Formats: sequence, structure tokens, C-alpha cells
Amino acid sequence: MYIVELKGATAINMATQLGELIPSNQLVATVGNNYNASSPKIKAYVAAVKARQASVAAEIGIVDVLHNYAHTFNGFSARLSPTQLKAISNHPDVAAVYPDEVHQLQTANTPTFLGLVSEAGDGVHDNGIVGEDVIVGILDSGIWPENPSFSSAASSAANSYGPAPEAWAGECNVGSVGSFVRDGVVIYDDSTAPADEFTCNNKLIGARYFGSTFSSVYEMQFGLGEFASPRDADGHGSHTASTAAGNAGVDATLSGTDVGTLSGIAPRARVAAYKVCWNANYISPAGVNERGCFFGDSLAAIDQAVIDGVDVLNYSIGNSQAINSPVYNASLSAANAGVFFSASAGNSGPTAATVSNIAPWIATVAASTYDGISAAIGNALNINSGALAGESFFSVPAVIGTAVPEGGLTADLGLANPIAACGPLSNDLTGQIALIARGGCPFVDKLLNAEAAGAIGAVVYTLSGTPIPMGGEDPGIGIPGVMVFNADGLALADSVNSGTTNVTMSLDGAAVDAVEVGNIMASFSSRGVNTQTADILKPDITAPGVRILAASSPEQLQFGGNPQGENFAYLQGTSMSSPHIAGMAALLAGQYPTWTPAQIKSAIMTTARQNLVKENGITPADPFDFGAGHVAPAPSLNPGLVYSANLGDYLGFLCGQGEAGLVSSARFGADCNEIADAGFATDASQLNYPSIAIGELAGTETISRTVTDVSGNGGTYNVLVDAPEGTTVSVATFDAAGDPIPSGLLEVAPGGTASYSLTFNSVPGFPANQWVFGEVTLERTDGLTVRSPIAVNQVPTSTIIVPELLSLELNRGRALFFVETLYSGSFGVEHQGLSLPFGVAKTSPSNPGAFNFGINVSSPSYYTAFSVPEGATLLRISTRDVLVSVPGTNLDIVLYTCVPTPTGNSCSPLQSSTGPDANEDMIIINPENTVNSGLSFYLLFVQGVDLLGNASVDYTQLIWILDGAESSTVVSASTRAVENRLQNISLRTRGLASGLYMGTVTFTDGNGEVQGTTALEVIQP
Repeated sequence: MYIVELKGATAINMATQLGELIPSNQLVATVGNNYNASSPKIKAYVAAVKARQASVAAEIGIVDVLHNYAHTFNGFSARLSPTQLKAISNHPDVAAVYPDEVHQLQTANTPTFLGLVSEAGDGVHDNGIVGEDVIVGILDSGIWPENPSFSSAASSAANSYGPAPEAWAGECNVGSVGSFVRDGVVIYDDSTAPADEFTCNNKLIGARYFGSTFSSVYEMQFGLGEFASPRDADGHGSHTASTAAGNAGVDATLSGTDVGTLSGIAPRARVAAYKVCWNANYISPAGVNERGCFFGDSLAAIDQAVIDGVDVLNYSIGNSQAINSPVYNASLSAANAGVFFSASAGNSGPTAATVSNIAPWIATVAASTYDGISAAIGNALNINSGALAGESFFSVPAVIGTAVPEGGLTADLGLANPIAACGPLSNDLTGQIALIARGGCPFVDKLLNAEAAGAIGAVVYTLSGTPIPMGGEDPGIGIPGVMVFNADGLALADSVNSGTTNVTMSLDGAAVDAVEVGNIMASFSSRGVNTQTADILKPDITAPGVRILAASSPEQLQFGGNPQGENFAYLQGTSMSSPHIAGMAALLAGQYPTWTPAQIKSAIMTTARQNLVKENGITPADPFDFGAGHVAPAPSLNPGLVYSANLGDYLGFLCGQGEAGLVSSARFGADCNEIADAGFATDASQLNYPSIAIGELAGTETISRTVTDVSGNGGTYNVLVDAPEGTTVSVATFDAAGDPIPSGLLEVAPGGTASYSLTFNSVPGFPANQWVFGEVTLERTDGLTVRSPIAVNQVPTSTIIVPELLSLELNRGRALFFVETLYSGSFGVEHQGLSLPFGVAKTSPSNPGAFNFGINVSSPSYYTAFSVPEGATLLRISTRDVLVSVPGTNLDIVLYTCVPTPTGNSCSPLQSSTGPDANEDMIIINPENTVNSGLSFYLLFVQGVDLLGNASVDYTQLIWILDGAESSTVVSASTRAVENRLQNISLRTRGLASGLYMGTVTFTDGNGEVQGTTALEVIQP
């Protein structure tokens, strides 16, 4: 599956060129979305764009186009053969071809926690700021229209709605599931998929569904309860929609127990649902995750949502960590139209550098906890014998494994040994229910290890906090599991140690109040640094995302123990925090309809608070955890100043990221030279962003920002800097004309602008190659503050320009290359290699879409575990199509690192190589060793992305690990360097057989400091 982008502007960008949208001033209407898709010029342009798309597809012989895009993106999606892919990639009218990707989906107490409502009646909602008639679009798994969170019935004045806003152009229950074909037979299409009755109302004003791309790859599981409509078979979409914009005053129950009264963050906003995610949590019998949200369908939904007239979009779905991807491109056009785009940061934390949805025109939202009382719903664990006989403990059933049987499950408890059950158990638990401690490894591992020891069930006790439904990628666990409180688990352990303890895992309903402790970063919340560019700080903000109570689907996909019959659910993830910010954006858009998306995001970020801790509950959180901090709704309504940015600013950013092709004149009406000449910054650090990041501070760097008064009163601000460790920061201020302000204060006229610059200098002894944090606060004379976080990574000043990788071919055993020296003095080189690879023969199982760890670790033949010795300077891993048993497949390299824990090893992703075929390369210079770095071993997988219909393929992977110099290789250079001269580096070998060799050369300057290592790829003919 591929997404083809054509040259030529999108319709939104054409509207900009025609003057219907103005990129340097989006204030062309009195509501967020300013794009008019029905203007005569735009309608004519869209028709011409689609005609050209059809012509290009026909020329290549593409007969089955799944989606056409014209408004936020100019192109189409289709399945392409290798021949068609090559032809269309070389077509003169084609700008880019992207492999389609499938991504996975990533509130009773939170309105009070956020200060939206209060017992004193002085909350934001209490003051009438409720997002009236702002339209919030939800890109997700659909929606359950009958849920009271989306009712327009006049049960109260707060939930009574008139007709949809006049600019609304959307529809209800319109869309396509595409068609699924197996062995040449059409299994279903739009005419045969089961019909569903679905109606909208004046609260839920529109609902569409997009499934053509999904059905071209996976089968929709209608037999298990998926719907051929916008109806939600997962619960996720209903949850995010009600969190952002659900009705106020909705009474929620779970298992018949009252659990609270709900309100969306913007309870008077209108809702539009766009279903792009399918099959809930379904895993095929072959173990493939046949579920999720394809770029092709999401792109079509974004395109349509902007036409329909949404003002805010929520995207609680994963995304690429590289900036040039279809959803990022479409969301940029949406932002240009005035649509605020909120997205989840990802659920791969607390590992560093895992944050996604990293485009600067997107609000990237981390997740943290909230203060309050939640309801824990579960079943009774009855104690039949032993020291606790007659007692009953609260337990929560797992969503993995089998269900607790009707009538319950009764057996003696047996303590797992080791108690965490993260590895094979040393004791026989045949016929018993295992008692296990939480932590150290996934729940799946615990239950599998208990089952392997003969247990017929498992009771897991928490380390702290409230029991949760244990989840994960269920490979077919054959026993049920429940979780209990820590104190109860320890009491059960004591009882077992003192005698036989018989228990019953029952289906008797039980409920307890759970105390939620706020302002703790969620362990799963993805962290910075931003891998696209460290010069843009991500995530932007954090919001509640742990145990969030909101609407759900009462008829979920009948798979994996999904709950049935419940209209509400507690869920957690950055999927839950993102709609909090979407709702906040709706409140601000309703209150200040002339503000741009960038200004709304600025107001949210610069008024945030920072009194949070990391997941351990002790260490203060930092900007890589939460960006600017935790959203604070009331202060955000009065930010004083905002940081504005427009299309030109974002195009300048893209130019600086090497995306000149994306910013070509055919797409946006200007090329990168014109963007730079117009004064737009191309250095990402200089983007007028509400946070400041410098990915490499080498000595001195000056960062500038411009602020705009939105208070209407102007004011004088003191610029206060808390300098990051190891730096000094000097401040200069400038008026709207760019002239220095002699007082050094920031003087801003009512509705006007002013600028300031911060000059960062590294001081001796600075912490090298470490991120350090600070802040700049603009403090008005009346005490109002505008705060931005600062993140700086200081690097030693370079004295030798060291290339990362050079490809050389030996001539009579010799080769020559050069490096540039920026000093005069002594010069040293040290080499490793040259070395040939060793081959490892393995098997790759079919795993299309996102990498599935469970599938790929299920057999030793699917992975390679290896160590890296101390002092190694290079690790290279390669695959080649000629070394695969089936030619023409698409294989990706996925590398994990594993660290020891008290109960085993914990593995996390390190790096991947994801090209369009089986020819993949991964080169890591100076890899961490497995001797004294804290790593246990590396774990290498080759993912079978497209095996051409095969269940698996065999392959041989090539691995180079360099940890010493070979006697057959000599590297030499002059021992003296001359400033600004090229230094000759001579490579001499003897006796090498033909092949591809790898080597490294490490360079040392006159101070004895290593300046870098160059990887050498050397061919001996």
C-alpha cells in the first residue's frame, strides 16, 4: 500500500495563493476554520487536481485507487506492484511516494482537578466558558451515538442544542469500508457489509467512516462485531470524544455502580466523529495484529474534516518520528486553514527519545495523573481456608488469558518462585492458583510462566496503587488472572506460608474507592528528545491520562475479553490526555475566535505549571517529560502575550530540516530560497515557538523570539532567565520595528509585538553532551507571567570536521581520504578493522504493520541475541534481498537493547531500518558495550513486513562488530595539523580477499580530546 503525492498545491494552499487564506495573517474569519471549500475558484481547482490524479493513475495502469486527496494533501492512495511503484516514482508529476503505515490507538474527576468546575462556583465552566458551538473533530475508532455524553435531548438547559453551526458542511453515517478480497473472491464491500442504523443529532453533528485502505490489507471482523458505519466497536473513540467535548452532568455507572458525573472539557462544543481505526484489539489466528489506523484512511478523514468545517481535531493515534509523512503534511495544511490539531505523544515511555506526533504545528500531549477519587470495579476473591478464611478481597480480572468460569474458580494458592514470575518458575504449581507480585516484566510473561508451572489461575498483587485489568499482547494464555491490592497480596502470602489457603476467583461484583495521586508522570508516556530535531522541544504539554473515566462502547469487538454492556470505562494512555488539550483548545477558540492555532497552543504552554514528578513519584519531572508543564485552564484564558507562527514560519522550519522538495513552488507557492529571502528562519531553534531548545550548543548561540499582546492592554515585562547549568545567558529586547529598547525591558503596545533575544554561552566545566534545563519568564509589572522552558545540550567545540561514514574502494590495497582541521597542533588517529561480517541464518515470520514483539520473540529462530565487547567502535547489521529465501520481500531491521532487572531482563527498542525492500542497513558508531554499561545483550529482529503471502521466510543477516585493529590494515596520517587545512589519511591493506569490509578511524586533537569516529565501508574488488 502506498500514498502518492503529486506536484501542485493542495486546495488549502491554493486558497492561500488566491488570497482566500493569508499565511502571514490567519485572522480572516471569526471562527477557527477559515477554509471555504465551496468557493467557485476552489471547486474548480479541486476538480482539476482530481482529474490530474486520475490521469497519472491511468498512465501507470492503476485501476484501484482507494482514496483521492485534494484539500490538505494532493494525491491518492493505492496498492502498487513493484513495476508500478518504480514507474510512478519516476513520473514527472509525482512529488513523493510514501509506503502506507498502520498505527495503533495510543472524565469524572479531571474537570475538578483542572479547575473547570468547583464547589465554590468559580470554575472556568461555571463562568460560562464551555466551548459553545466550536466543532471538535475526533479521528479515532468511531463513536457510540446513543451514549448520553453525545445526546442533544433537552434533559437540561446545559445539554439542549440548536441546529449545527451555519458553516457546518458535514454529513452523518457516510463513508466506505472498501472491499476485502481473498483468493480472488470479494468477501465484502459496501454493498454487502452488514448495515447499521446510526443517527446524529445537534450535539453529534456529523459522523463519517474511512476503511478502504484498511480493507485492502486486513479483513474487517464484522463477524466479531465490527460495524460498517461510524459506530465504535472499540470504546476508544467514544472515550476520546466525550473527554474532549462530551456533555456535562452525565451520570456514569460501571457494573451497576454509580461512579461519578462526567463532563467533557468543552461540554458545549459540537462533536464530529471520523472513524479511521478498525478491529479494536484483534489478533489473527496467525498472531498478526490485524487492527489499527492506516495513514491512507486518516489522510482522507483529515481532508474531509477540514472541508466539513471542524475547528479542532484530536488524533490519539501513533505517528512517524520523521517529519515528512502524510499526516504531518496534511495537518500543516489544516493548521494553515485555522484548525487546531492535538495529538498523543505516544505510549513508549519512559524510554528516552520515543515521542511521536512531533511536528511543531501539532500540540503534542504527554500523560500524567490527577488528584481525586476514582471507582475501582471488579469481583470478589473469596478466601475459603487458612488464616484469612471468611474474608473477601477486591480483585480486577485480566483482559488477557481466559475468563473466570461461570461459578468461579476454586483452588489452593501457591507462591510463585520467583515471586515476580518473570522467568520459568522453580516450583510445581499443578492444580493451584499462583500468587505473583507485580513488576519486572509484562503481565503476559507472568501468566505464561504460571501456566507452564501447572497453575490453573493467577492472582497478581500490586506494588502500590489500585489494581488494574492486566493487558498485553495475548499469545493464547490458557488460564484466568486477577489483580488485588498490595496489602491483600502480602496478607495472602503470609497465609500461604502459615498453611493451606484455598480461594475462589468469583464473578461476584465488587467495588472500592481508589485514591488517585496527581501530578505524577505516567510511566508509559513517551519522552523527548525529539528525534526529528533536538531544536524543537517535544512533548509540548501534559494533561491527565491515567484512569480517565469517559464514554465507551457497550458492544465491543467480541475478542480478548473485551467488556460488553458498559457505556463508560476507565482508560489510560496519551490517547486520553490528548483530548483534554483538544477540549482546552475548543474553550479558547470559543472565547477568542480570532486566535490562530499557534496562539492557542502558546496560551496553553506559557501558562502551564511545573509541580510534577517523574514516574518514581520522587524525582522532579523535566521538559522531556512534560514540555512546558501541566495544562492550567484558568491561567491560559489570560496569557497576556503569545508566540505566533504562520505557514511561512513552518515552511522555513521544513527548509531547515532538508525538506526543500516538500516546500517546492509546486506545493506551497514558494521555494526555500524565497522563504529564506522573506526572512523566515530555517534554524529550528529560531522558530517562534513557546519553548526553546538547542540541540548542540557549541560555545555561543543567540535565540530570538517575538511576542504578541492579546490582552488589549499591552504592558512592560521584565525578562527573567533561569540559565541552564553550565551556561550564562544575556538578554536584549527590541521594539516592533526591531530597534533595541534601552531599558532592557520588554515594552509591548496594546495588540502590538516586541522581541527579545537570549545569547547562550557555555562556561568552563560545562556538562558536555548532557541535556540541561532552564526557563525564561516574561513578568509584567502587575505580576502576570509568560513562561517558556529551555532545554540545552552543550557540546565541545569541534576542532576536526569528522565525517560519519565514508565508502571507499581499494586500489592495489590502498585508499586515501581527508578530514579538515580547525586548529594547528598535534593530530592523532586510531583505527579498528578492516573486518568482514559474520553471517547468521534465521527466519522472519510475517508481521505486516507495526512491529509485534510478541510474534517475533515467540521462537529462538526469529531473533538473534548478541553481545558487544568493551571498546567496540562499530556495529553494523545488514540484510540483502539475495540472501532471502523468497526474492522481492520487504524486511525491516529492528534492534532492541536488554537490561537486567531483579526478575530477569527488560528489553526496549533502540533503532530500526525500514526501507521499502529487503536491503536494509543499520550502522551504530561507538555502540554501548554489554560488559560494564548496564546492558545485558542486544536483541536483533528482522521483521517480515511483506512476505508476498508467505507465513515466513529464511534469510542470512550480516553483522560486523569491530573491537580491535586487524594486522592486515594500517591507517596513518601526519602527526601535525594546520588550521583550516585538509589532513590526508592513508589506508593501506595487505592480503584481503574480495568482499565488503568495515573499519573505523578515531581522531584526536592537540588537547588529547577525541573529536569523533568515522565509519569506513571499504570494498576490496
